Amino acid sequence: MSGDALTDIDLEELITFHKKKGGICTVVLTMVKDTSQYGVVMLDENKKIYGFQEKPLSGETKSNLANSGIYVFEPEIFKYIPEGKFYDFGKNLFPDLLKKEISYYGYVHNKYWNDVGSLYEYQQGNFDALEGKVEIKIPGKKIKEGVWIGKNCKIQEDVIIIPPVCIGNNCTIKKGAKLFGPIILGDNTTVDERAVMYRGIKWGSGYIGKDASLIGAIIGYDTRIKSKASILEKAVIGSKSVIENGIVIHPSVKIMSGETVENDKLNTKDNDTGEDKKEKV
Repeated sequence: MSGDALTDIDLEELITFHKKKGGICTVVLTMVKDTSQYGVVMLDENKKIYGFQEKPLSGETKSNLANSGIYVFEPEIFKYIPEGKFYDFGKNLFPDLLKKEISYYGYVHNKYWNDVGSLYEYQQGNFDALEGKVEIKIPGKKIKEGVWIGKNCKIQEDVIIIPPVCIGNNCTIKKGAKLFGPIILGDNTTVDERAVMYRGIKWGSGYIGKDASLIGAIIGYDTRIKSKASILEKAVIGSKSVIENGIVIHPSVKIMSGETVENDKLNTKDNDTGEDKKEKV
């Protein structure tokens, strides 16, 4: 199994299929809408694999079944894998088996699968877990439907929590803060007064300041988002970074780990309009 796959497929059912078919290998396949992101597999009426396409464009695809990176092999497969050199499943082994007319099969599942191949898929996988779309154990105590709270948390008065939300251990949510799920908040994080979080992920430790807002963002470990800062849709802030007071991080902006985005112009006057200005990234 590929290490970056989030899935709850039934492995016992997969093994049963593999034994029934009697092939040297079974490849787990997932139906996908956008085939341009995946290698796709062609099956005959007996589920036998007879061909592949690598990331075909719309209109050129011969299949919508993606290779999920999950395989069952018979031990004899090692007879076909040369020693002492790089040998890839997709580029080498599977085409070679076809050339040698060695039968192997495709198992089409109907469970959840996400290859976590992008920041979007990473975020979506987390949200899908919170929303019960994939069978996974959510950490913390479930205090009501869609809300999990870790140990030693302090949630002050007038906090609004809209499910689904998962809050880690030793977190503090101060008065007037608003968490609109899906939200994941890692251990040892403080969310200060009136801060707003909407559809986001905050790794462990760090700080969300007073009146700060995080909208659809991913925030790394031990990162400090200071007062009145705004992190907007699809922005990503690396671990141990600091976003200073009033900074606006625009949609899809990526900040590397260990960076400080300073705000030396906050509350200065625009020479032309006389209005207050904010630093924007």
